[in-house]
Amino acid sequence: MSGGELKQVAGAWLAARHEGVPAWRRLVWCAVFAVCAVLLGFVLFPAAQAGELVRHGGYAAIAATFAWWVWSVVDAARAEGLGRAEWWRARMTRETAQTVALIVVLTLVAVMTVPRVYKVLFDEVVIQSTAWNLHMEREVGALNRGYEVDGLLRSLEVYLDKRPVFFPFVVSLVHDLTGYREANAFAVNTLLMPVMLGLAYWLGRRLGGHRAGLLATLGLGAFPLVAINAAGAGLEMLNLTLVLALMATAARYLERPSEKGAALVVLTAVLLANTRYESSIYVGCTALVLAEGWRRAGRLVLPAAGIFAPLLMVPYALHNTYLSGTPRLWELGKEHTSRFAMRYLEENLRFAGEFFFNLGGMIANSPWLTFGGAAAAAVLAIWGWRRKPRWPEWSPTAAAVAVMALGVTGNLALLMAYYWGDLSDPVVSRLSLPFHALLALLTAAAVARLAAGWRERATGWAMAAATLAYVGWGLPVNQRLNDLNTLETAHRWEVAVLEARGPARRLVITDKSPLSWFALGVPAIMPGRVLMRPDALPFHLKHHTFDEVVVSQALHPRKEDDGGFVLADEHALPANYVLEPIAERRIGGRLQRMSVLREIKVDAAAAEPVSSPET
Repeated sequence: MSGGELKQVAGAWLAARHEGVPAWRRLVWCAVFAVCAVLLGFVLFPAAQAGELVRHGGYAAIAATFAWWVWSVVDAARAEGLGRAEWWRARMTRETAQTVALIVVLTLVAVMTVPRVYKVLFDEVVIQSTAWNLHMEREVGALNRGYEVDGLLRSLEVYLDKRPVFFPFVVSLVHDLTGYREANAFAVNTLLMPVMLGLAYWLGRRLGGHRAGLLATLGLGAFPLVAINAAGAGLEMLNLTLVLALMATAARYLERPSEKGAALVVLTAVLLANTRYESSIYVGCTALVLAEGWRRAGRLVLPAAGIFAPLLMVPYALHNTYLSGTPRLWELGKEHTSRFAMRYLEENLRFAGEFFFNLGGMIANSPWLTFGGAAAAAVLAIWGWRRKPRWPEWSPTAAAVAVMALGVTGNLALLMAYYWGDLSDPVVSRLSLPFHALLALLTAAAVARLAAGWRERATGWAMAAATLAYVGWGLPVNQRLNDLNTLETAHRWEVAVLEARGPARRLVITDKSPLSWFALGVPAIMPGRVLMRPDALPFHLKHHTFDEVVVSQALHPRKEDDGGFVLADEHALPANYVLEPIAERRIGGRLQRMSVLREIKVDAAAAEPVSSPET
């Protein structure tokens, strides 16, 4: 018997055993695992121990879940017939060509108009550092200290960050396949954009037909924040893609409830929860989708993935326990005492109004999606009031989108009660991506419910409006926001300065996060560590650990407004450190300076001066 035949026999045997398990037993086991998961994730381990469990076991847990998800995707694709040539021939149509052309154009515009640099500097370099550590050490954590050993950066100390691990894990897989490159994180997000737009089209098409699908794709793809995040190294593109993927898999499951479909829905929800910590809300939405599938099928549909799903969520729960018990990761301002409170609601709602309805051209919003989405919601409300459709009559796609919309709006509502919920802030506005995707889908559903004589014309006008808004509004906004990204501009300039000096073993003493240099494989520390260990740097200079030590400092305008600049105290080095400036550049309101440490003077009675090697 061949290997393939053995595999088929084993699969049939397992399926038969699973089918033979009574429905009530599956529910009992799921409930037992849920209780165990709550105890393991939230009760039994204190914050510090929970963090250690995630740090050392998180890679294996997310790798196993991802492997199961990939198997489920392949299994579902095989059931759909994606491996057959006739399936592909049936889709080689004019509609497919139009859709692919639109997606390619939108992706190319994003790639060509937005530079591939860090958009949220600290967040994205933490993700890069975590991906590096997953690739090198199979350990969840960002570098706290790292030095070059035999030509490679090695970690000496790591810490567990608050962000879930799935996106860094995906980037680490690319590192495993191609070797470590800083550009890999940007490449992942760029490749996710056409996938995300394809899912938006598929959902829009099922809500209202081909032209409605194109409208949803164009409305979302012509949103400035999509282009910004597709050219960044953050986790928002993956989060958005998985939100739409969860809607799509839920729609297919509700159309034909099966254990394979249910497994794919469940595993997609688990991965989504491990992408952004607030995305765990979609686990509840997934439970509602499964229950609706049971109602439509007239029987309980609960695959092994559904039974074990609570245990798959244990690493997420442990990570949440660690975050809740580690206040330093909350990044609260001096005026804040808690992460969530109703007193933040009024101010955040005002900021949300400024974001959604801003026409000043300095915020990466989408007036088209705001007003078009509001108009679509009004059309759907009028249509629903007149037709009064009953829930059992809803199409599978409409039902799936409606249930997941609870999670989308719930996340936005939760953000309004968050201490840092200012959507007008470029750092925060990216959290609105799922809500804008929902607005795009609402436009698709609305045009399909217009009178037949208006439907085609309204779709054409809407697509023209979305295009004009992107050309006249979105692209200039992208450029303005890039010009305001002075921290990243400064870092890229520093990198260019050192590249011009040629390769060398360097230590960078930086006024910014050293993680930006770790992502390039360059050892770096901040001035505070120099002051903590005053004996360490003289030792390294004496033993020629580095070819040169480079110091990055930002000088700010004097309060006297005399045109001069002054160095902030936290970025100053001891007076006996002799620095030779090698480059300066005015960036924004600051003067950025790069210097080489030439000498550390010591008392003559103690020792001779220790000098660095000449370069």
